[in-house]
Amino acid sequence: MKTVTYQCPNCYAALEYDNASGEFACKYCGGTFSEEQIHSLFKENEEMPLDIDEPELNEQQKEDEEFSGQSALYSCPNCGAGVICDSLTASTRCHFCHTPVILTGRLSGEYKPDMIIPFCTTRELAESSFREYIKGKFLLPKGFRSEAQIRNIAPLYVPYWLKSALTTAHLVAEGRIIRTWRSGDTRYTNTKVFNVRRSAEMAFVRVPCDGSKRIDDSLMESIEPFNYDGLKPFSMSYLSGCAAEKYDVAKEEAGQRIGQRIRAGAEEELKKSIMGYSSVDVLNFALNYEKQQYIYALMPVWFLNYTYGGKDYPFVMNGQTGQMFGILPISKLRAFLFGAGIFLLATAAAALIGGVCVVL
Repeated sequence: MKTVTYQCPNCYAALEYDNASGEFACKYCGGTFSEEQIHSLFKENEEMPLDIDEPELNEQQKEDEEFSGQSALYSCPNCGAGVICDSLTASTRCHFCHTPVILTGRLSGEYKPDMIIPFCTTRELAESSFREYIKGKFLLPKGFRSEAQIRNIAPLYVPYWLKSALTTAHLVAEGRIIRTWRSGDTRYTNTKVFNVRRSAEMAFVRVPCDGSKRIDDSLMESIEPFNYDGLKPFSMSYLSGCAAEKYDVAKEEAGQRIGQRIRAGAEEELKKSIMGYSSVDVLNFALNYEKQQYIYALMPVWFLNYTYGGKDYPFVMNGQTGQMFGILPISKLRAFLFGAGIFLLATAAAALIGGVCVVL
């Protein structure tokens, strides 16, 4: 499998996409290059035929890959050191010279992305946002808020399936109008029951579902939405300096999850149009697809994981909008000390109140 890197034309150091300026920058000589310049300077990389699938492995190669834990060894194009990654990694860094390395074969054939949203947020913003997110949360383990841990936050391009669909939705419901009144000591209730029907054509544009089994769907949904105005045709140059994965959730499997979201959204929209009733019960709902289209895209996410007590506690931030979500660990020792402190304060206060003597 061929590996490529983008090197500065001035000093030959690695180029990385600068999220703040939207240009490609060299951290060594300070050179900056526009997207058009990169496409021109690295025409060979940009025009590499990514629509060619990786060659099929023979039985021995399959056994070797399975034995190695689905990992593989590649050579860094800058220093020649071995770069080890698993079978889903599409972009990484050399652990020796830190050069961004793109594994072109991982993005070939059916794994070639259609679109990409480049990172718009910087590392500095991601780190400061994380500090703000955990501010005041004193029950967190000490290691979780350490500077060494914060520096581990990494930019990751997450594979996504985006589905657009033209649908026809039909809803049958039972609506009730309930009126009550009192006459003397008697309370009366009048209930009128109505058959309610709603139908509508609805268009859903690029409903997302992440294509990685290693990342929880609810975690990714918590930092939605992405602004699709930022979608660009895929270019390998955007991966320079960032980790990236190819999907391991097939389009059909992702389509089931997206279908649930579309169905729930369509039903909710039809229910919103039913007004003037005391209560509404949905009896039947049907959704038919007229047209469907899938797009495979890479989305920018800042990712930080912390293992505590044998459990993983991830923090994610939308690399475009800055929306954040995290599952935070609680230090058992700090929780115990906090509870003990509250107990001692309550005991002292009770003793103080009990010891007050009133003299008349």
